[in-house]
Amino acid sequence: MLLTTTVLLGILACYLWLQYRHTKQILLEIIDSIKSGSSLIIERPPLLNKAFPITLCQRVLDKNVKRISELEEERTHRSHNFNEILGGMLDGALILDQDHVVTFANVTANENFSRGHSMVGKRLEAFVESIDVLETLDRLKRGERSEKTEFAFQVNGSSKVFEVTTGMLSAIRPDDNDVFLLLFRDVTEIKRTELMRKDFVANASHELRTPTAMIRGFAETLVEDSSLPEAQQMAFLMKIVRNSIRLQALVDDLLSLSELEGSDAPVNPTNNKLCDVIRSIHLYLDEKPYVNTDKLRLSLAEEKESFPFDAIKLSLAIGNLVDNAFKYAGDFTEILVSTEISNDGNFISCTVSDDGNGIPPEDLDRIFERFYVVDKGRSREKGGTGLGLSIVKHIAEAHDGQVEVSSKSGKGSTFRITIPRFSS
Repeated sequence: MLLTTTVLLGILACYLWLQYRHTKQILLEIIDSIKSGSSLIIERPPLLNKAFPITLCQRVLDKNVKRISELEEERTHRSHNFNEILGGMLDGALILDQDHVVTFANVTANENFSRGHSMVGKRLEAFVESIDVLETLDRLKRGERSEKTEFAFQVNGSSKVFEVTTGMLSAIRPDDNDVFLLLFRDVTEIKRTELMRKDFVANASHELRTPTAMIRGFAETLVEDSSLPEAQQMAFLMKIVRNSIRLQALVDDLLSLSELEGSDAPVNPTNNKLCDVIRSIHLYLDEKPYVNTDKLRLSLAEEKESFPFDAIKLSLAIGNLVDNAFKYAGDFTEILVSTEISNDGNFISCTVSDDGNGIPPEDLDRIFERFYVVDKGRSREKGGTGLGLSIVKHIAEAHDGQVEVSSKSGKGSTFRITIPRFSS
């Protein structure tokens, strides 16, 4: 009897242990399935307690796997969209892992930093040698606030300045290996413009200060010393007049330049013929004491039909070129203004040439800069402002055209403005 009881208890214990083992195994499989997000088909072992809700577990697992799959698809879709947005940006974009290895680079970044080759799989330091950028990434790792930084980079032999904005991707994508997002904005042109603006303000202030100081000085002398001889008084008055004319010319040119640079529509095109505009330029030149119109010759192409351009602005540009020729050509016999229409009729050029002293080669690349003067002594003598050629360039470009210059010392100079007549 005792033996029978012992055997029955042993069989019961073995049965209960097998039930526990199968239950534990199923629970472990369910836990692994939930952790991995993978699907699981639960099979009921023969000895599993019938009260165990295996059907309910299977239903919950299937629902869980479906939800995880949907979340993964949504995450993949968002990541794809995110990368598409970065890929289409005009600014350079890089994504790095915690070791600074590039995991994503858009087209702009590849073009700027690796000559179009893919940067993926390589460390950032292989392309960008900037201590400031690396220090910014280290600060981000330490949880400090991100700040914009700038660095210079050589691109195809020319130096460019980039503004870098950084952020932590791990804050919004904690399960990814991607850690850093870097956006590179090319600010080279902005920096150049800022420098030009500073130089312009400095130069304008200097140019305005000189005639203003001279006018004030001569005027104060006349007021304070009434015993000056009449001839000396007249000489001072003439200097006041001459400097006031120069001051007015400076202000007029500054206003013209400001209008051309600051307006969304710097020119007002109306249908005209360029030959008619050029023939009336003498009205602009007649009042200049140094202009000898007998030395001015016109050779104008026949224009059968008018075309749209700003007659006032273009007249100013051509007038400036002719005015400059009379001021600075020196010993010349003739100034020729000619026009030529391209073979297809879509472009027209106006050329102003002289056979005077010419322009030194070292000055040719800079003569269209604001306030740049080749012969400063002659410029002051003739009332030049140093802005005339800059205005010519802006007017040509406002008409979607260009201005060119060629010159040889002792053989004269040739300026050519080319603008479109009709769209091709």
